[in-house]
Amino acid sequence: MTQYIIGSFNFINYLCTMIISGLVISTSSLLLAKASKAFFFFFLSLPLYEDNLDAWIDDDGFKDNPQDDKSKSYLFDELSLAKEDFKKFLDSNEYMNSSISNAGGARKVHQYINAYTIRIRKIRLMIEFTTYFNTSQNKYGSKYLMAKCCWINSKNGKVIKKFSKVVGLDELVRVNGKVSKKIEASVKKELEISMWKEYSKEYLSIPKSNK
Repeated sequence: MTQYIIGSFNFINYLCTMIISGLVISTSSLLLAKASKAFFFFFLSLPLYEDNLDAWIDDDGFKDNPQDDKSKSYLFDELSLAKEDFKKFLDSNEYMNSSISNAGGARKVHQYINAYTIRIRKIRLMIEFTTYFNTSQNKYGSKYLMAKCCWINSKNGKVIKKFSKVVGLDELVRVNGKVSKKIEASVKKELEISMWKEYSKEYLSIPKSNK
């Protein structure tokens, strides 16, 4: 155990020496990359991400097989692109070089990883999201059925209520207190379009048409 601790300190000292000397790590060694990343995240008091990010990227966690819906193909194309970009970032040594050569490098890496994960979560949410229905009454006493869905805050990754749509007069829309599947499907598609427009504004220079 003592030899292990001494060896660990020697390795940390080795990393410190490389930093002080201004050297740049270009090795593809997975052990070195993980150890150096852990070193910087620990001493900067940043949360260390799980080692198996690839598994998180590959596992979308969809419940209702939305990939069978051809109208969502544009979203799956965007999801594949976002995943590919994230994997390229994780497989690159550039972010480790940045961590070593700059004092704020590890913090910057943390911000980048957050940004990539939030982007993927937003696309997954557009593909499969929950629609919330509630009744709202105007000043004249008329009750309208509202449909709402969530979005993800780009700054902190929290889920927020953002999109809403007036479905119609509650007494006309609901049948036996329930919304028909046809109306619900139509409302979900309109909310999906609103979500895509917001996503396009945040991530794409030229919004794509929703086909």
